[in-house]
Amino acid sequence: MPISALTLMNEVAKVTPADAVIVDEAISSSSGIRHFFKCADAKSFFGLRGGGIGWGLPAALGVKLALPHRPVVALVGDGSSMYTNQALWTAARESLAVVYVIFNNTSCRILKLRTKALKGFSAEDDRYVAMDLDRPQIDFVGLARSLGVPGTKIEKASDIGPAVGRALASGGPYLVDVRIDPAI
Repeated sequence: MPISALTLMNEVAKVTPADAVIVDEAISSSSGIRHFFKCADAKSFFGLRGGGIGWGLPAALGVKLALPHRPVVALVGDGSSMYTNQALWTAARESLAVVYVIFNNTSCRILKLRTKALKGFSAEDDRYVAMDLDRPQIDFVGLARSLGVPGTKIEKASDIGPAVGRALASGGPYLVDVRIDPAI
């Protein structure tokens, strides 16, 4: 049974400290985020209002620089992360303690959803050209490690909380790659 995005958020929220700052670029998986993360003050949550993709990884670094004494957890879709994965190198180089949780549905699901909503050609035959991230599959943990950031891959819901807890306790940047349900 694939992990649902809501399950992932719930498990991350359970181990995230109350003073944490959430950077949300999970886009197509972020419904319910306000239910799980209370975000007690105006500096507790940063999200996107427009349609840009790829700002989450570097934005989390800016948030950490602005709020160095608060834990920062970035919830980022796999497709979005591919736009600016060089931010991981910056996190390692500058020792910025940001926890990146990758919502890995092996696709650019937001693009698929928008194409479907606009009744594009791809929606007619359910073939979304260049929107799947599966051939080859991206090894986000390996990518992060090559840029100096440790990480772990999660495939069971029961492993999410402990992995995020270890990431928060690490004192440095850390990536948690969680395979979620790819359905659109």
